[in-house]
Amino acid sequence: MKIVVVSPLEAGSQWAHALNTIKMADGFAKLGHDVTLVTRRERGRTKPKRELVEMYGIDERLQWNQLRTEYAGVSVFRKGFPFSWKAYRAAVPLKPDLVYGRDFYFPWLCARAGIDATAESHAPPGTDSLKFRTLVRASHSPNFKMWITISETLREYYASQGADASKISVLPDAVDLSMFLRPRDAGESPYQGAGPNVVYAGHLYDYKGIPTILAAAGQLPGMVFHLLGGWPEDIERHKRTVSELRLSNVRFHGLRKHSEVPRYLWHADVLLLPPSAKHPSAAWTSPVKLGEYLASGTPVISTDIPALRSWLTDEETSFVEPDSPDAMAGAVNELLGNKARYDALSANGVNRAKSLSYESRASAICQCLEQ
Repeated sequence: MKIVVVSPLEAGSQWAHALNTIKMADGFAKLGHDVTLVTRRERGRTKPKRELVEMYGIDERLQWNQLRTEYAGVSVFRKGFPFSWKAYRAAVPLKPDLVYGRDFYFPWLCARAGIDATAESHAPPGTDSLKFRTLVRASHSPNFKMWITISETLREYYASQGADASKISVLPDAVDLSMFLRPRDAGESPYQGAGPNVVYAGHLYDYKGIPTILAAAGQLPGMVFHLLGGWPEDIERHKRTVSELRLSNVRFHGLRKHSEVPRYLWHADVLLLPPSAKHPSAAWTSPVKLGEYLASGTPVISTDIPALRSWLTDEETSFVEPDSPDAMAGAVNELLGNKARYDALSANGVNRAKSLSYESRASAICQCLEQ
């Protein structure tokens, strides 16, 4: 099947939604489909394909079309539409059997033209923009096949706003098993010293639970807390907190290519997934790192929020009270001191990850054509 995947992400982007879209295209390609990924080019230049393959760890068969989208004088009303129109113009000559858009306008344009279309959106409750309304309207087209999202909360909101509820499917974010499953030889550790090494990988926004991690680190001076990822400004902000708290056991590793992340997970002793319960996304988040953590075989400590409870059980992760440094520090100590529990979480996590592959997610989307 010929599939075109479209997103206004820039080639080379490190945003989670970009990784999700690129890996979805890769998942379609690994199923044997002929896949073209259409994105923006990065800062006025086309990124070499070999560089993208190495950066994201993707299949070389995946074709990549990086569009020039530097527009001047675009009105607020039309903001976002020029890319969608240009992507549509690039997709039509390919005569796709299916398009997948992490975009609001592109699936609408394709469905209107008689091309079978799917869309993915994680727009939060309360979204009421023109582009969102366009996708709601598109969902009623006969050629619009599926609206993919990551939570029942989001599905219910979209349906309440008039989207065709029969076409909305809830699928968790996925994992590239070929990249994240622990190999027999995990290579050299990126960490120095004996550890134990307690690791968080992802962006360093406060609502991701970073203040809780830093406070917990203060209670566990004999362990080393590693934070992998984050924009430079967020790293500097948290470094100031580390200095104020006089912590000597926190290390910042900065952003890494996606293909470099697995070894940081394989060589960790514990992985932290601590979203705050104070942020609205606690009701619907499905972090990309969830499947990656589980696949690594390193046990995961997660905050007990509704969104994570939707996808995980107590046999697959160690749930702790959200926004509580005491609970997090206690859970780390308890897990490292209980080998039976540690080994069980490791094995069960890997088994759960095997049901979260991008190939499985891509296959579920392809099946919409048979409905």
